[in-house]
Amino acid sequence: MWVVGFTEGGAPYGLIEDEFRAADASHDGEPGWRRARFVLRELLEHSSGEPGVRAEVGHVRMIAQGMSRQAFAAEVELEPDTGHRSGPYVVLLPRSDSDDGLNERVQRELALLARLPDLRLSVGIPEVVGAYPEPRGLALVRRFVPGVELDLREGRQPGVRPCETLAQVMACIHRLEGARFADLLPGSETRREHALTALRVFDGLAGPEVGEARAWAEAHLPPVSPSVLLHGDLLGQNILLAPDAPPTVIDWEHARRGDPAYDIAIVTRGVKHPFQLQHGRERLLEEYHGNGGAPVTLGQVALHELCLVAGWYRDSLAGVGLQPPHEELARMMRILRRAQRYAD
Repeated sequence: MWVVGFTEGGAPYGLIEDEFRAADASHDGEPGWRRARFVLRELLEHSSGEPGVRAEVGHVRMIAQGMSRQAFAAEVELEPDTGHRSGPYVVLLPRSDSDDGLNERVQRELALLARLPDLRLSVGIPEVVGAYPEPRGLALVRRFVPGVELDLREGRQPGVRPCETLAQVMACIHRLEGARFADLLPGSETRREHALTALRVFDGLAGPEVGEARAWAEAHLPPVSPSVLLHGDLLGQNILLAPDAPPTVIDWEHARRGDPAYDIAIVTRGVKHPFQLQHGRERLLEEYHGNGGAPVTLGQVALHELCLVAGWYRDSLAGVGLQPPHEELARMMRILRRAQRYAD
């Protein structure tokens, strides 16, 4: 019993444990930490297959805020714990403004993370427990991964070269052919098919600058070679570093099959000096190729950078972009002028 007071005669009163748990059920509108606690308890108590397992969830804290999910972490103690499952966990809760496709992406992520450990990659993969139907959508539960996020700015983390670390991670992932994940992930059969699909973002956009950018991209398509596994969001917050351990790659929500140049463009995003380094884009590709990455050129990266910015320009014209249209259009032209100087 959780004692909340005493009668005049001195007898304690309050909620018994089962009443407390019933009152603690997850409801839409509840604080995220409370919903995360409920999800952890429900999923861990019923995922072992053993009757009578009880999960005591410690302090729940939010550790990350994404575009479609919030991440909460907590220590969990299971009793009995014959499977040695007690420890820290993370719950990825859907945000109230998440899109309708989140559930499908979570199901794919769950299946992918269950398969990747068997492939013995040289990067860490988080251990997943399962997904729980929360009021706003599927919540994914995984083991907590200790570590600090990779800072993509050169010189910010002692002993870490972000360009080299990212190149190693990308090359490792991209060595996996997309065909082996065709039963799990959406995407394209070839690199060129992915690029042609990406170029559709220009449909409906008008103006000489847009026309010039699209024409250049169409003239610099990647080869008709097999697609590879893409993470889809290899920014620093999704790469965790810990002493004496390889980097761990988390949040595979946007994984797909496609052109490896796309994963690189997600990081470089058309900025002049990626990693705050002179020729940062060139150095990334040099390290990437040195680690066995796919034969990607600067021009192929620029193609996907142009497509990304074209999407932001389209959103801005619709009134939902982060920058005004003229700024996105100017960014597109800067990427194009730089790309026109590449020798490939």
